[in-house]
Amino acid sequence: MHPVFKTLTAVAVSAFALSACNAEHTHSGEGIEISNARINPPLPGQTTAVAFMRLDNHGDDDRLLSISTPASGRVELHTHTEDGGVMKMRRVEGIALPHGETIDLKPGSYHVMMFDADAALGDETVLTLDFETAEDLTIVAPIIMRGTLAEDKMNKGDMDHGSHTKK
Repeated sequence: MHPVFKTLTAVAVSAFALSACNAEHTHSGEGIEISNARINPPLPGQTTAVAFMRLDNHGDDDRLLSISTPASGRVELHTHTEDGGVMKMRRVEGIALPHGETIDLKPGSYHVMMFDADAALGDETVLTLDFETAEDLTIVAPIIMRGTLAEDKMNKGDMDHGSHTKK
């Protein structure tokens, strides 16, 4: 994706923001709260990025069905499983979000694989989360160094907190 288009997309989403990001860097919609969304860019010589975030469901039972972004040719939800003492990454068709539960998309667990990604360190991009019952939720996530939490950058004051919109 051309960098100008990616920037224009982020600006357009920001222009239609429902509210500013609060101190916890959260985005809420239909009872689902998203915090600490971040993307790790592809490793040198690779084209696959990975996204992580925390999902808190304060509403009815729901399910994350998919995530899309203009920064990737294909996005899949994945998890890690153990098979004969070997950790393997597997695609999942959705992630259950029970009422009152927190689901962390993190290394070694559920996560988002972004194939053919255009995700440069220091940029940000739009992620749209599609839920089974709640309305889609669109956020802007920073592209940060592996092993860094988005909250760390926010606390240092060097991150644009983005916004969210309902589709």
